[in-house]
Amino acid sequence: MFKNFLPIPKHSLEYNKGLDGLRGVAVLLVLLFHIYPAWFSFGYVGVDIFFVLSGYLITGIIISKIELNTFSFLEFYRNRIRRIFPAMIIVLLVSMVAGYIFLFPKELELFSRHVKSSFLFYQNITLINEAGYWDEASTKKPLLHFWSLSIEEQFYLFWPFVLMVFSKIGKNWTVKLLILFLILFFVSLANFQDPFYGSFSRFWELGFGGFAYAFSKSSTYLENRDFSMPAVIVFVLSIAFAYNNIEYSLFKTLTIVIATGFLILSFNGSKNIIFNSNILLFFGLISYPLYLWHYVIIGYLHIFGFDVPSVGIWIALASIVLAYLTYRFIEVYARKQTSYYFSGILLLIALSLVFVSIYVKKTRGLNQREHMKNIVGASFDRAPVKDSNATALIEKIVGKNHSLSHMRSNTKDLKEPFFMIIGDSHAYGSYDAIANELKKKKYKTICISNDATPPLVATKYEVDKKMKNKNKTVLKIIENIKPQRIIWISRNEIYATGEKFAINPKTKEGRNYKKGKNHKIVHFFENMEKTFEYFSKKNIYLYFVLENPEIGFSPKDCLKRPFFKLPINSECSIPKKLHLKRQEKFIYNVNKIASQYKNIKIIDTQNIFCDSNMCYAKKNGELLYFDDNHLNLIGAKLQAKEIVRQIFTNDK
Repeated sequence: MFKNFLPIPKHSLEYNKGLDGLRGVAVLLVLLFHIYPAWFSFGYVGVDIFFVLSGYLITGIIISKIELNTFSFLEFYRNRIRRIFPAMIIVLLVSMVAGYIFLFPKELELFSRHVKSSFLFYQNITLINEAGYWDEASTKKPLLHFWSLSIEEQFYLFWPFVLMVFSKIGKNWTVKLLILFLILFFVSLANFQDPFYGSFSRFWELGFGGFAYAFSKSSTYLENRDFSMPAVIVFVLSIAFAYNNIEYSLFKTLTIVIATGFLILSFNGSKNIIFNSNILLFFGLISYPLYLWHYVIIGYLHIFGFDVPSVGIWIALASIVLAYLTYRFIEVYARKQTSYYFSGILLLIALSLVFVSIYVKKTRGLNQREHMKNIVGASFDRAPVKDSNATALIEKIVGKNHSLSHMRSNTKDLKEPFFMIIGDSHAYGSYDAIANELKKKKYKTICISNDATPPLVATKYEVDKKMKNKNKTVLKIIENIKPQRIIWISRNEIYATGEKFAINPKTKEGRNYKKGKNHKIVHFFENMEKTFEYFSKKNIYLYFVLENPEIGFSPKDCLKRPFFKLPINSECSIPKKLHLKRQEKFIYNVNKIASQYKNIKIIDTQNIFCDSNMCYAKKNGELLYFDDNHLNLIGAKLQAKEIVRQIFTNDK
């Protein structure tokens, strides 16, 4: 009866029920982690379990056929297509339709980029340049979870070639794959890529699965030995070891990977009552579509402003039903098809949807959709990060191989009176508006800034090595072009405390929190004092702009989505006392330091955004923010007028 309800397709290897049971555990861990992260903080290890399982199975498929002299690259990739593509196409197609209906143009533009990178299996590379996995912004990316599928498919591209070469070198697969695993592991230590999303940071996990397969087939030690209970205990302890983790840990990952390999080896000697259960078998068989569906649902619910844990049961049920239907009526059918034409059609459908995503991006998120025509323009537009004027000036000083994130200038001739803007991404975001205001005063403007890096030019106190190198570049440029006036704009508070800020738009309750890798700089205020001293000795006037209020929520929450009655945050504001509470310590300290130097002027623009009670993310019907802390082009214009007004008022 169970087989009629949930047929088990024919497998390339001898079927092992325990492996599907382990798949079920892995997908349940991931599902619970994404729905209830506070309760199941260890659930992310489900992906690592999948990696080991994938490495184990794919290595087994390839080696078994190599040894029978029946391996075919064409057949291998055909099988991968019919296994991966059907569910993926259905899930991404439904996601795209939902995006067309509900997402704002800028959101759909980003989403289309994720669709493309998901279909072409480089979503992990795309995400490296975006927010971190534990960052709140990542929760609003419905295709975030495709990063792991991308790593697996990248692994499948080169692994058959490696094993084919290895088949010509000796007969001991265990030794060869142990050496290869160690090579991949030490490659990950070299930090070629992001430690979480990087392919070279993760291939070793799949490689270990390959080693586990070779060991299971070559070792006589495993014969007639039952060590299932010790393996289960070690496995459970390794999962518990990941409890309350908030950032990637290589050591904890190594622990779960080895424990998973040990557990898989135990399946070869005996039947495991736990992992052979029908309930885990059910979740194991639908694990792939369940993995694909669940986060698409969660991502969209985050975008719509739902509290995911409060509707977690419904998310789980919807995901399971969709996964079952996808498996029963799409996957089972597709895996029976052996025709290369069938796989070719799947590939063509995927490529067609890639071209659709490219078109969506080129049309800036289909901004001419009838129900979205009023939600375009300066609210979510960003200025270019560099221009030819700045590039020419900067490359003369520091060459082409520099680390600057942003370079803007409206002059090539620094003999003209000019202001220099330095800072982090806030400086870059404010450049155009300030340059336009200063132009009215007959001044030119040049901006150099780095993401998440305040321009602390002092080196007495230790700061992050990358930050030091970036700021050495800023210092070199300053000393070369010798500006008389500099405007400093950065997200200041986060560097002093390392804490981010979030607010519940419904209750207006705010909180500071540390989540994952923070931005805190040790001895921040001491560094700032030395930096102010440096500018004083250079006789440079420094206009230090205090941070605009952080609103703690997405400004998109202030906009009404199609088919929704009201915006998530119709007031689009936060109590002023929350802004002051977050920044009062910083404001006090920086004013105290600046008071020691005549040429350091503090500029406070909060009155542009706040009245006596509230701080606003929307003014005169227009949004002022790009995200929870960066101003958009409209907000930057208001800020720029006040900055320039205060500069020239102080000068008088």
